Amino acid sequence: MSNPEMFNVSAPWSWNARHFVDRGCPRVGGVEFLLYSDSRATGGLEAACPPYVLTNCLGQPENGRLAPVIAVYLDDHCPEFDLLPMDKTDTKGWLNLSLDDEIACLISVIAGVRLRAGGRVRRFTADLADRGSPEFYAHRVPDWTAATRPIHPTPQHFPLEELADWMNGYLALGREDAVTLVRAARQFRDALWVADTDPELAWLLMVSAVEVIAGREALKDAAPAELLQQEMPPLAAQLLEAGGDTHLEAVAKQLVGIVKATARFRSCMDRYRPGPPEIRPEEYAQVDWEWARLKKSIDQVYRYRSERLHAGVPFPQPMCYPPMTSGAALDERPTGLAAAAGNSSWMAKDLPMHLHTFGHIVRGCLLNWWRSLPAAAAEALESDAPA
Repeated sequence: MSNPEMFNVSAPWSWNARHFVDRGCPRVGGVEFLLYSDSRATGGLEAACPPYVLTNCLGQPENGRLAPVIAVYLDDHCPEFDLLPMDKTDTKGWLNLSLDDEIACLISVIAGVRLRAGGRVRRFTADLADRGSPEFYAHRVPDWTAATRPIHPTPQHFPLEELADWMNGYLALGREDAVTLVRAARQFRDALWVADTDPELAWLLMVSAVEVIAGREALKDAAPAELLQQEMPPLAAQLLEAGGDTHLEAVAKQLVGIVKATARFRSCMDRYRPGPPEIRPEEYAQVDWEWARLKKSIDQVYRYRSERLHAGVPFPQPMCYPPMTSGAALDERPTGLAAAAGNSSWMAKDLPMHLHTFGHIVRGCLLNWWRSLPAAAAEALESDAPA
């Protein structure tokens, strides 16, 4: 039995799969999973990102029906672990996702499509000549409800070839960046999945996706205690006086997620935001992409999100409607001078954008942040294991 401390178990399992190989763990077999979508994979039949091979299943989603579009094969080098130590709470790598669904979340961001794992369909032994055995007992086709007019439309198809470079980049990241990326990708994927049935939840998840990377960005520049001293000096001074550095560090770790959250969110959007969509509607239905104006729109979305979470105030209903089409593209924001629903009304200035427009911004932020991440140095990976 291998000692789990020889490996960085506080990491996504999809990320660990390559590092088991890099550290010389022998191949113990192979496994294949299916990923389902309402968008079709196109292009080449295979994309390699060792120890994974992504294969185009040629599934044909139609009429709102999900189909298996990608088969994920894993060359399994996972060692046999003893029980993990349980002498303290440790959630540094907690994702609550299966290995195949971690990959589905990442590809969902890369391609901008709905994607969810169905589970294992074939298992292989360590014998390289083994053709594998079907294994569907834990496989489930994901549940999803299609809409005639989607609130967040997604591409009808996506190219398989582009996935390998992105996945290889993910597998080369350091552990903390990998955890952050999968957490953010999950928020985005889940937002796409529920957009048509619960658009308010989709808005919340989209905002959370950016907050995940914004929090990681803040900690790259300063440790939690340093960040608290920068942003809340009086509180930090009181904590130091009450219990010294240990007390300050303990409290700072608990507060780091809320310290200047709005400013961090805005800064992350400013730094990593994408350009406008390639195909745009008529000018009257466009969002102004100049940062001074776009910032106000994004701040308004963040305010609606906070009111929904902390005061139970629903998002404006026009922001939860399917977009209309103006010219060659979908409207980027609700049009008209005002809108009303039930006992409430909103002026045009209070309806900054549609959900799919915000989704474009969020996805662009995640991808641009992902591109900016450095690969983990070899010596840093080796330092994860005890001498």
